[in-house]
Amino acid sequence: MIQSSLELIFQNVNELKKSKKVSLNGAINQILARDIFAVKNLPSFDNSALDGYAFNYDFVNKPLKIVGTIFAGDKSVYELSQNCAYRIMTGAMMPKASDTVVEFEKAVVENDMLFVDKSIKKHNAYRYAGEEVKAGEMLLRKGEVLTPDKIMLLASQGIDEVKVFTKPKVAVFSSGDEIVEPWQKASQSEIYNANSSAIEAILKDAKFECEYKGIIKDSFTDTLNAISSASNYDVIITSGGASKGDADFMAEALKELGYKAVIDSINVRPGKPTKCYKLDEKLVFILPGNPMAAFLICFLVVLPTLKKISSQKELNFTKIMAKFSGNIKFKDGRSNLVLGIYKDGKFSTINNNKFGSGMITPLVKANSIYISKVGESGLSDNDDIEIIPLY
Repeated sequence: MIQSSLELIFQNVNELKKSKKVSLNGAINQILARDIFAVKNLPSFDNSALDGYAFNYDFVNKPLKIVGTIFAGDKSVYELSQNCAYRIMTGAMMPKASDTVVEFEKAVVENDMLFVDKSIKKHNAYRYAGEEVKAGEMLLRKGEVLTPDKIMLLASQGIDEVKVFTKPKVAVFSSGDEIVEPWQKASQSEIYNANSSAIEAILKDAKFECEYKGIIKDSFTDTLNAISSASNYDVIITSGGASKGDADFMAEALKELGYKAVIDSINVRPGKPTKCYKLDEKLVFILPGNPMAAFLICFLVVLPTLKKISSQKELNFTKIMAKFSGNIKFKDGRSNLVLGIYKDGKFSTINNNKFGSGMITPLVKANSIYISKVGESGLSDNDDIEIIPLY
């Protein structure tokens, strides 16, 4: 049910398509707005992969006269004569007619003569122009996230500025008269607002910025005013006020403001009361008030949606094949989010999958999650399953 809910949300999402230019130094974790093609070969010329001697393999097992040294950065063009060799440094341009490099450690040199036997393979340590990337080839695709290795690749092409997609502006609320902020003093009848901190952390860990807007009190007017105050955001995320309780005014307020329901619930445990509303290009997610449910739905539903809005190429989570350890049963008619620990190829549940959606400690203990299919009766020991790493 998670996947079908995501598909429905995706059908109602328009990618922002807004872009900007950023310097390479500021491009980390940004999303490419256009395809990038190589402008030059990588390597751009034939060169040595290590410090050694360049020679022609046709003359292996023969004494070779060392006629000079080639340093990295030397732009002169050298050419080997028969029965000759050059000392060469890492990255230096290979002399013409050479095809192999023997490293210093394996070279035998006597009186400026090099002796190489056939233990050295032909083309050893010879880096050919364009063997990694050829000019004109696709380098990176639109929608890819710019990671440090990709930034290095761009720099190797002399690219110092890239066009990237603008990420959505995200506002985060909590709701409920019973919650207070972690920096305040909670009475015995009050609870601390843990949800917003978790939601912010999940989003920021995935390189999305968000702004915390505070706690919405349980009244229709306060709810209406809070949502209205965030009208300049692309996505609003709230937790609490998602169920059918008398004090849950979120859906009522959104309808008053013209929002239309995209999903009214998700047939999953925990997280069933989750809702998503849309007005023009804006989305509002109403997550459950229970911490575990809010955390998991934010991770599994909100996060992929933000990636979709941002035109990110990879939307799906990385999945790992594992062997299930243990035996558990599921209730019919719903999907189940199973928290567990993945280690040495095996996935085992936390407390045999017995937890309440208001708990937090199972999240702390778990490092991965299994999503059961609707109608799946349970898991048996040694079953093959696909799991999603949480971290």
